[in-house]
Amino acid sequence: MPRRPAKLSNCYVPLPLPTAGGPGGDALAPGRGNARPDGRATGHELRQLCMETSVISGAMGSCLVELGHTKVLVEAHLCQAAGNGPGGRGSSSSNEATNDIGSLRCHARHAPHVGIDRVSQRSSSLLPLDGSGGNKGGPSAAPSASAGKMNQELAVRESDLSRGIAAALLPVVVLEKYPKSSVVVNATVLQDDGSCLSVAILAASMALVDARVELRDLVASCTVAVATTKGDGEEGGGDDVVYLADPTHRESSGEGERVALICLAMTPNQKEVTLWNQSGRLTSEMASHAMDLCRDGCRTMHRFMREAWVSSLSAAASDGDEEMAPSQ
Repeated sequence: MPRRPAKLSNCYVPLPLPTAGGPGGDALAPGRGNARPDGRATGHELRQLCMETSVISGAMGSCLVELGHTKVLVEAHLCQAAGNGPGGRGSSSSNEATNDIGSLRCHARHAPHVGIDRVSQRSSSLLPLDGSGGNKGGPSAAPSASAGKMNQELAVRESDLSRGIAAALLPVVVLEKYPKSSVVVNATVLQDDGSCLSVAILAASMALVDARVELRDLVASCTVAVATTKGDGEEGGGDDVVYLADPTHRESSGEGERVALICLAMTPNQKEVTLWNQSGRLTSEMASHAMDLCRDGCRTMHRFMREAWVSSLSAAASDGDEEMAPSQ
């Protein structure tokens, strides 16, 4: 089947970056009937989604997924087992390829300055963005970090991301079809504003589909933040709990609140959970509510994944018909 020319472009006008003077301390505002800091009206609303396949020229399969300001680019291909190369930092392998079954290898890395503002960028960069020798003072200035510490923290994040992608995709990749071979998934985080693992799983799943790797089902993913704050003292003064689907980095950090994060990956058709990634403690009732919200988000993501793939096939067929049409 003919393929579309590779391109790397947004399908919408880029969103404005959040301002420093926004409603910073109101991450729990949806529970009180107000808008979230990024403008979403409710806690179960997702950010704007852009999904584009075949964006890397020469790659077997590739996909760019943008969810709000979080952007992940994934490339997928097949290779012989002898040509896997070293794992290195930020890599995860499901198993070694044998004569009867292949292996799944996932590599994740972060592009420089993956934050969306100067504070978050400075927290993940060795040098300030203005090229000065050190961080300036001020309430928003992040403490300077040594190169060794930053490299260690980056290696841990990339390793966790690689393992999460591999764990989510391993149940659906039909490795029996690729003996003595490896299915390789390379993910690059271009920008991180929360829900990075979910976006990487979405992009990796679509990249495998674009590479024509045989799958049992697509894998959709969604992240939910459960934020808990102390009550205001009225009517018993119990804790206030708010559930935030597709949280931003600002909401995930939980300034002054206790925040637990749940990333769920599932196969929407078979309704099987392939990944449950949780940070923070939750009661069984909180976890059940968050899981239901994650499932709703996965179903929504699956609908967009199907639409993106059908649109990609239609565009490829249209381009092929134009190329085959006789010139007048």
